[in-house]
Amino acid sequence: MASTLPKRDSMEASVETPLSTKPSSPRLDAAQSKKKISLTALPPLVRNTIYKYALDTELVNTGLPNVSYTHSLDNATGLLKFKASRPPFPVETGLFYVNKLISKEALHFFYSSNLFARFSIATSDARHAKTMLVDSGILFAPCTPSALDASTLHALDISLVEKESTKKRASVMFPAQYLPRLINFLREAGQVTKSWGATRALHLSILNAYDFPISRLQGDLLEGFRVLKTFSSVTVSPHHTLPHYAAGLSTSMTTKSFEIQQWLSTVTELADLSDAARVTTENGAANYTLSVEYAQSVIIALTYGFLTSAEQIHGPEHAEDTFKAIQRLRWRVELGLGITLSLMHKELDTHKDWLRDTSLPAEKRREAAKDLMLAESSISKALSLATDSPSPASNPWYLSLPVELIPPNKPNWFSEQDRAQTWYALGVVHTSLGEYLFAAGAFERALSMWGSREGMEKVEAAFEKARMGIESDREGMFKGRVQPGSGLRGAAKIAASKLEE
Repeated sequence: MASTLPKRDSMEASVETPLSTKPSSPRLDAAQSKKKISLTALPPLVRNTIYKYALDTELVNTGLPNVSYTHSLDNATGLLKFKASRPPFPVETGLFYVNKLISKEALHFFYSSNLFARFSIATSDARHAKTMLVDSGILFAPCTPSALDASTLHALDISLVEKESTKKRASVMFPAQYLPRLINFLREAGQVTKSWGATRALHLSILNAYDFPISRLQGDLLEGFRVLKTFSSVTVSPHHTLPHYAAGLSTSMTTKSFEIQQWLSTVTELADLSDAARVTTENGAANYTLSVEYAQSVIIALTYGFLTSAEQIHGPEHAEDTFKAIQRLRWRVELGLGITLSLMHKELDTHKDWLRDTSLPAEKRREAAKDLMLAESSISKALSLATDSPSPASNPWYLSLPVELIPPNKPNWFSEQDRAQTWYALGVVHTSLGEYLFAAGAFERALSMWGSREGMEKVEAAFEKARMGIESDREGMFKGRVQPGSGLRGAAKIAASKLEE
C-alpha cells in the first residue's frame, strides 16, 4: 500500500509540513515588530498631526449631525443648565493623561489651536440668556459652573451684563471660531432694538497668549468686536494687548454708529505708534518688535473694517479724500513694516554670504530669512499701491478682501518721492538677501525719481554697493552658481526649514 503512494520531494514536504513555516528561533525583524511604538518616540511633526485630528474642535465634528440643546433652570442658583444632543466637541481627552510630555503638548495644542472663550451672561430674565446662546448659533460646551469657574487655560473672557444685573444666568465655553456668530447676533440685536446696547455693558479680557504675536491674538479675539456700537459701557483689559489698543477699542464700541473718520483716526494712531517704536523708545533705542506688532494690528484693523463695515466705507457720502487717506495709510504701514523687519537684521549686511554660512546659528539664519522675506513681500505691497499696479499679485487688498470690497486707488495719490522711497526700501531688502541685480534695478529707479531732495547720497551709496555685489558675483553667474532669484529662493527654503525638522 505504501508503495502506491506518490513520492514527495523535499520542496513538497516543506510546504505541507506545518512546522517548516515556524522557525525554531525568532528572527530579529520579528522581535522588532512586536515592539510597541510610543507617542513620545514619534517626531514632533507627526505628534502635532495626531493632535490636530484628535483635538481640533472643528475637525472632530466633520460629518457629524448638528447639535441641539435642551435647558432647565436651577432654582437654587438661578443658572440655566444645558444638555446637548451629543458631545459638541468629541475630542480625545485621553491624550491629556498619557504622560507628562504628551499631556503638556496635548493641552497646549488643545487650548492654543481652539482659543476657547468663556462667555457669561448676567440678566434678570433667564430667557434672554437662553435666547442669546441658542439663537446665536454658537456651539458651546455645557460645563458645570464649578469647572468653568476653575478654568485658567482658556483664551478669552466675555461678560455681558444687562441693565446692571448681578444675577448670572449662564456661563459656557466655546471655541473662537464661533465668535463671529456671537458678534453678528449682538450686532443684529442692536440694529433691531435701538436701545438694546444702551442697557448693556460688555467686559473683554484675554487670559492667555500661548506665545502668539499680540497683534494676531488681538485680531482673532478682539478686533471683531469693534463693529459693535452703542454699548453703555465697554471694559477691555489691557492684559495681552498692545499699549493704547484696549482704550481705542472701548471707545469705538460705545459710539452711536460707525463713523469713518473716527475709525480712520483710531487706526492711524496705531500706525503712529508703529513709527514711533521704530525710531525711539523710553530708553532711546528702537523697539522693532513692538513696531512690527503695531503695523500688523493696523493691517488687521483695516481688513476687518472693510469686511464688517464695507457699506458705510463705500457709501456715496464719502469723498475721494477718504479713499486716498485709506490707501496712503495702507501704503505707509506696509512700507514701515518692511523697513522695520529689515532693520532687525541690519548687522547681516556686512556678511555677504550669511544665507549659506553654516557657521552662523541656524535659528538666527531662519529668523533673518523669515523676516526679510516678509519685508520683501510687505514693501512689494506698498510699491503696488504707490504705482497703482494693475496686477493683483502684490496688491494687499486683493490678497485679503473680496474684489467688490477693494477700495479704489489712483497713482496721483502718491508723489514721486513716495515711489522713490519705496523703491529704495525694496532695494535695501534685496541687497540683504544677496539679490544685487534686483537691488541695482530698484536703486536706479529710486535715483531717477529722487530729484534733488535730501538723502540722495544714501541712495547713491546703496546703488554702488549693489553694483559691487554684482561684480563679486560675476564668476558665480558665469558658472551658474548664482542666478537672479537664487537669494530669494534660498531665503524661502531656510525660512521654512524649521517646519521640516
